[in-house]
Formats: sequence, C-alpha cells, structure tokens
Amino acid sequence: MGEEKKRFRAAALEKRDSLTAGQRRDYSDRIIKKLTNLSCYREADAVLTYVSFRSEVDTIPLIEQAYADGKAVFAPKVTGKEMEFYRIFSLDDLSAGYRGILEPTGELSFYGRMTDRTSQTILVCMPGAAFDRARHRIGYGGGFYDRYLSGLLRINANTDAAAKLSAGSDATAHSQANVDTAGHLQRKVTTAALAYDCQIFEEIPWEPYDVCPERIITETKII
Repeated sequence: MGEEKKRFRAAALEKRDSLTAGQRRDYSDRIIKKLTNLSCYREADAVLTYVSFRSEVDTIPLIEQAYADGKAVFAPKVTGKEMEFYRIFSLDDLSAGYRGILEPTGELSFYGRMTDRTSQTILVCMPGAAFDRARHRIGYGGGFYDRYLSGLLRINANTDAAAKLSAGSDATAHSQANVDTAGHLQRKVTTAALAYDCQIFEEIPWEPYDVCPERIITETKII
C-alpha cells in the first residue's frame, strides 16, 4: 500500500508541477471563486486553511477574501510530528517555517480560541497530492491533516461517522457538530480540499485511517 501511494503521489505532483505559472494562477482564481460561493464558506465564521507552497492551489486570495468577509483566519504550524492552527491577523503574521512553508508567528491557537466560545462554524481547507472521485486523498506522507482532523472531528468517539468519512461517503458525515461532555454544542466542522483537475484519478489506494474531505474543488468541478 505504501509503495502504491508513493507512485500515485509522485505522478500527481509531476502533473501539478508541469502546469505553467499562468495556468496555476488562472486555475487557483477559479477554485477560490467556486469555494467562496459555497454555503460552507459563507456560513463559516472561522477558516482554517493551508498556506500555499510551490505548485499548490494558491490560498493567498482565499485568506485575503476571508479577511474582507470578516472571518477569523487560522493557518497551520508544524512542531515535530504534530500540526496546530494559529490565528493570523494579516499575511505579515507568517514567516518561513517547516520545510520553508510560511507558518504563523503568533501564539493564539485554534483550540485556545475555542475556550471562550461555545459554538463556532468552521471551514477547513486542505491541500493534497492526489485524489479520486470517491474523495479519497493522498497527502505528502507526513499524516499531519489525518491526525489533526481526526482530533478536531473526534472521529474516534463516533465509529459510524469515522466509517463514512473514511469511505468518502455522504457529506453529512463530514459536516458534523461536536459536543462537549455536558452535551453543549461546541462546533460544526466542514472540510474542502483544493486541487487541480490533473490531480484527480479515477481511484487511488486508501486506508481506513485516511480522512476524506467533504468536497474537492478543482478549476472545473466540485466532487
């Protein structure tokens, strides 16, 4: 399974890297426009998004749009084998970190922000190397998003939702409310992966612990 994933990852990244700068800019603009027209974006009061690196779908326009729309923006920071999202108030709050990727310099983590709010609607935007039409995802091999989203969604506490997520099934499995021990609503989480058409395969290898995005947005379609 591991070697097969590596082959798909390499093939997808080769295709993505072969896009010209102009193509990536044009496709990224289309993808961000599609995303910001969706209810999952319009209804979110917090956007947790990766900061684009190399040939990834450009998320800087998304971050700027989220600021303009009055949303709280959080970006990921890697420490060791773990990833956490931290609040950024402007692009100036980013500096080169893990593998040269721009990361937050502040200390206000997403989980820290949750301590003073009883409810929140969250959109998580994730990158990836390869995807398929069942919304399975192959990342870059570090497992950061699988681990982070498993914790955020509390998948282990709901095996039925976990099975649906892993199978990339009905969107309602992934857009779910999390509750605390007292039964109070804490947050509603929805996820979207941003990718180019060239990264989509008919079928890719996947494993039960892989977390599937609720939707994949490309320059021509929403899967």
